[in-house]
Amino acid sequence: MIDKVADTILKYDMIQPGSRVVAAVSGGSDSMAMLFCLNALKENFDFSLEAAHVNHCLRGADSDSDEKYVEKICREWDIPFHLLRADVASLAKQNGTGTEEEGRRIRYEFFSSLGDDVTVATAHNLNDREETFLFNFARGCALRGLCSIPAKRGNIIRPVIECTKAEINAFCEKKGIKYVIDKTNEDTLYSRNRIRHNVITELKKINPGFDDCASRCIEAIGEDEKFLSLLAEGLLEKAADENGISARIIASAPEPLKRRALIKLAEAQAGVTPEYGAVERMNSILGGGACEINGGVRVRVRRGYIEFPEESEEIPVPAEFINGRAECGNLVFTCEIINSSEKQSSEKVNRNILEYFLDYDKIIGRPFVRCRQEGDKIKLFPSQCTKSLKKLFNEKAVAPEIRASLPMLADENGIILIPGIGFDSRVKVSAKTEKIMKIKISGERN
Repeated sequence: MIDKVADTILKYDMIQPGSRVVAAVSGGSDSMAMLFCLNALKENFDFSLEAAHVNHCLRGADSDSDEKYVEKICREWDIPFHLLRADVASLAKQNGTGTEEEGRRIRYEFFSSLGDDVTVATAHNLNDREETFLFNFARGCALRGLCSIPAKRGNIIRPVIECTKAEINAFCEKKGIKYVIDKTNEDTLYSRNRIRHNVITELKKINPGFDDCASRCIEAIGEDEKFLSLLAEGLLEKAADENGISARIIASAPEPLKRRALIKLAEAQAGVTPEYGAVERMNSILGGGACEINGGVRVRVRRGYIEFPEESEEIPVPAEFINGRAECGNLVFTCEIINSSEKQSSEKVNRNILEYFLDYDKIIGRPFVRCRQEGDKIKLFPSQCTKSLKKLFNEKAVAPEIRASLPMLADENGIILIPGIGFDSRVKVSAKTEKIMKIKISGERN
């Protein structure tokens, strides 16, 4: 197995001479076998070796026992040891995430904290690769997700990625390497465990050579994805000019390249990886418009270019009318109460988006000017459909960076009027209207 690990390191160019390699060691058979192999190969490949262990505090005394065992082995093998204890369950509850997701975040943050020069070795094996492939397949992932766990990504390497669990356990038995057993790996309440114990077991009954076949399939998919990824990078280069990334050029590309280019663009400019639905939303606005992806990241196409604007953090405070005037942000609202007989024709009013006539008697309480709040909705005249401001702003292609700071007229029941967009049907002027609230909106401060 040591030779197999050496071949994998060479095949994927995992370790450069003089590197500082930190092995992520849980104490299980995979990580202990990996640590043993790396320790045996460090002189041949000319790298220094350290170990890192995260106690997730999820299994009480068993977690503490695993920690002590890994520390003991590192001391015996003369390998520098790094430790992090983290109450993952509490942190997951606090952050609103799953324990598995939170544990992964904590582990990789810990590894990153060990230094910019670190190459981190994790003990994912071939069976882990198979499970991830099937898990992503069940979730409907595209080719990128079906590539499963890469042998190398950035400074993360996986030296035992081509070894099966059976090979690893046999190696530990042969070399007398003791390891700890995580009982949660047998709990089929976890999706991955069900895949491991149920799905893969059945697939091996159908094809005893499933491990080799799965490995070839994942490798082939990976090569295809790498090629398409390079083409997508070329598309982004073609679409780039001094003004930014041309939406027209991206939109004209074949779908596989278009989607990959949009994902790469979001990763590069916003630091997020959009999933299928988010990519579809980005795709839908290439002709113009705006949308949100990944919990609030804003994307828009303006003047033919794709942008990821940052929303303004300065939210103007609400303003009441004093002497018929209210200022909020960069807009000035002036108010005048007139009789219905003084109202202009509705046709003329509707053409002037900075002047509105509302039924004053239908306003609840004292009107004031404020910015949007969570849950705001409006039934925009003449439509009879109530929409959230978020959906309305997307439809009207309101620039994402001004949405939170856009002043609008409201009363005790909610939004009455949005400058440049329109007013709520409940305050429309009718034949029965007696008092009219005439609103003029200006961007100038006097």
